[in-house]
Amino acid sequence: MSRIKLGVGLLTCSLLLSSCQLGGERSDYQHAHISGPTGSGWYPLSTLFSDIWLDEIDELQVTVVEGGAIGNIREVNTARDVQSGFAFASDFIDALNGRGAFEGEPQENVRALGAFYPTMWNFAVLENSPYESLDDVLLHGADAINGNPGDASEATFRRVFEAMGYDHVVLEEEHDVGISYGGYGDAANQLRDGLIDLTVQGGGPGVPALTEVDAMRPLRLLEIPDEALEALEEGGYGYSTDLSIPAGTYSNQTEDVNTVASWAMMVVNKDMNEDLVYEMTKQIWEHVDRVQDEQPSRGAWFDPEMAVSVIDDPEENFHPGALRYYEEVGAFERGSES
Repeated sequence: MSRIKLGVGLLTCSLLLSSCQLGGERSDYQHAHISGPTGSGWYPLSTLFSDIWLDEIDELQVTVVEGGAIGNIREVNTARDVQSGFAFASDFIDALNGRGAFEGEPQENVRALGAFYPTMWNFAVLENSPYESLDDVLLHGADAINGNPGDASEATFRRVFEAMGYDHVVLEEEHDVGISYGGYGDAANQLRDGLIDLTVQGGGPGVPALTEVDAMRPLRLLEIPDEALEALEEGGYGYSTDLSIPAGTYSNQTEDVNTVASWAMMVVNKDMNEDLVYEMTKQIWEHVDRVQDEQPSRGAWFDPEMAVSVIDDPEENFHPGALRYYEEVGAFERGSES
């Protein structure tokens, strides 16, 4: 009988974990992992990791439950119900520093296990719109949906324009940029129907909701100016600023488009058993061929050196069990800059 239980709703913590008490304390080997919604890219990757762990780590039992980027970090930080989860590196850095969606609430109990692949931020408009650059958004005004409040897409939208010198107040009051909130599917439908002019969504590199729109009404991606990319890099927000959305991602896209990317990563609670985190990390990388076979678009990015280097200050921000593995395989050296 399989030891993995796949959650089909949001956390039902007391029911899922009521059996995970040994001597009055939950054992780390009764492990709950929080992912994305079942339709997200994170969920099948989480179940794949869980299968690997179950096959290779004695005694381990795993429950995978649905979640979302910001909430996952909060849940892992408390460790009341889950011990590991997926997040974005940019949100992880915000969480450690108590800024962005975590303003005034630093999440002091989360650590990195590793970063895996980039999510590239698509600033999309319809091809027949007057917008050919983000400067045109300022020039003409625009109605935009940039995600839900506190989402990584909302933070990226805000930070990109701030890096260009325009905060939300200036955008709305001086440049007639109307900012609304909503999920990817709703935003894509409104873009298709001409109800909004711009949406910001993350993908690897394309976004399924935008690809569906593009099949009916071709899209144009707006490039982030070099000066803004430099400012974002200097801001230490955890973005990668040297990646582009490749030509051909959408039907009429003939050139690469410069953007920022947030790396998908795994966070664990800092108090997790060091040997267990070491084994979880080791088994992912020793079975990376399986990841690349079953999740090729994401697995193609998997590299242990990159897993460490895209996270600021690994000695401080990684769980010691994970860092021990990366040191053993030569992906990280203490005292070196990453």
